[in-house]
Amino acid sequence: MESPSSAANWKYQTLSEDVDSSVESSSSAANWKHSVLYLSFLCSVIYLFHTQISHNLLIGHRPVRVKKTSPDLPLRFRSDGTFKILQVADMHYGNGRLTRCRDVLDSEFDWCSDLNTSHFLRKMIEAEKPHFIAFTGDNIFGSSSVDAAESMLRAFGPAIDSGVPWAAVLGNHDQESTMTREELMSFISLMDYSVSQVNPLAEDLSKGGSAKNIDGFGNYDLRVYGAPGSYLANTSILNLFFLDSGDRETVEGVQTYGWIKESQLHWLRDVSQGFQIAQQRLFLRTNHQRLYFFISQF
Repeated sequence: MESPSSAANWKYQTLSEDVDSSVESSSSAANWKHSVLYLSFLCSVIYLFHTQISHNLLIGHRPVRVKKTSPDLPLRFRSDGTFKILQVADMHYGNGRLTRCRDVLDSEFDWCSDLNTSHFLRKMIEAEKPHFIAFTGDNIFGSSSVDAAESMLRAFGPAIDSGVPWAAVLGNHDQESTMTREELMSFISLMDYSVSQVNPLAEDLSKGGSAKNIDGFGNYDLRVYGAPGSYLANTSILNLFFLDSGDRETVEGVQTYGWIKESQLHWLRDVSQGFQIAQQRLFLRTNHQRLYFFISQF
């Protein structure tokens, strides 16, 4: 006959085994749930990477975006003999709505921002209907711009939206943000409807001799041809010269603003004389006209 203590020990052992079995079952269930959640999380991450991120890392995945160009190129006079230029200088664009106007009345400060500049430029383009727009420096205010490329896009936005050919040079504040002067001019030259150039074309440099080492970025000339159908249709009768007037210089330990250098003037003289010689060979009775665009530093 089994003793009471043996029976108690057997019951305790059986109960302990049942508890252990229950704990193991609960632990297995918990581990299974964790595994399912972990696998679900991994699948979500893989799906997100595949649909939202991976295509940005693959070269050639997206179709190449071609720069938009104006149907009015090359630049030329209209049949009525007009060629209207809208010149825009010192926009000092910052961060759009977040950048407040300077030198305004206290009552205007709360609602005046870069958007006023954009609105005014749009109105001017609509009212004047220019054939060409020239931006002559300090397009953005570098020290107030968080992202130079974004500020440039917003500053030139009204011109781009209009579809009118436009070009730009830099002032002494444009490069004070996140891009160098070379990067800025390269970016500007790639924007829609822009006919800007980083520096002179090879054919102009061949005329300029030592100007192959020209100072600055944004030195170039644009040719405006005669009206379509006229005897001057294939002849440049107006040249628009753009020059980089520099940003900042140190002279004898004193910080000052830059200036147009001798290498730029050498290139300018040679190219201009080249057009004069070509004009004489064609026996043109009309005078070849020139306009020069650069920003005065202040």
